Amino acid sequence: MHGGAWRRPWTSILLAVGGIVAGHALAYALAYPIRAVRDAHLGQTGHEGFPVLLLAGLLGSGVAVLWLGVRSVHRTTGSPDTRMLLGLQVPAFALLELAERGFDPAAFGRDPAVALGVVLQVVLAFVIAAIARGAVAIGRRLARTAPGPARAPRAVVFPRVADPATPDPIAFGRRRAPPVPSPV
Repeated sequence: MHGGAWRRPWTSILLAVGGIVAGHALAYALAYPIRAVRDAHLGQTGHEGFPVLLLAGLLGSGVAVLWLGVRSVHRTTGSPDTRMLLGLQVPAFALLELAERGFDPAAFGRDPAVALGVVLQVVLAFVIAAIARGAVAIGRRLARTAPGPARAPRAVVFPRVADPATPDPIAFGRRRAPPVPSPV
């Protein structure tokens, strides 16, 4: 497990919440593809406020991914690994679904969206962990390519011409190399 994830568990929790709500939405959309049927089923199983929860969960996950990326530019930080996200997402999703059905195991087991949702939680844990690792890798790459402190440009001094009335040797005389800057 990456060290930074345990020191800042809120990023893991936000990522897991995003996975839970995304898997929830996908599971119901796949199990009940007809919107009217899906909406009726969601209403029967206590999902009235789900759109707000979905938006909040996805925004929270986005913030966590950005935080991991920005943090890795400035410091060595880790990202949550797949096992951690699996350990958060799968049981939380199952408990949420069970609670939505009044802790009735029969109703929990009958709903195809529940079984599909558990499978999607596993898949999403892998995807979210990869996204988090990608954000950290991008941040580290940006840190390596960030410009250092600005240096003052070096002054170039051209040689002085002894007599301004003398013709320019480049324009009127033999060909020669361009003048070399003289040390100051």
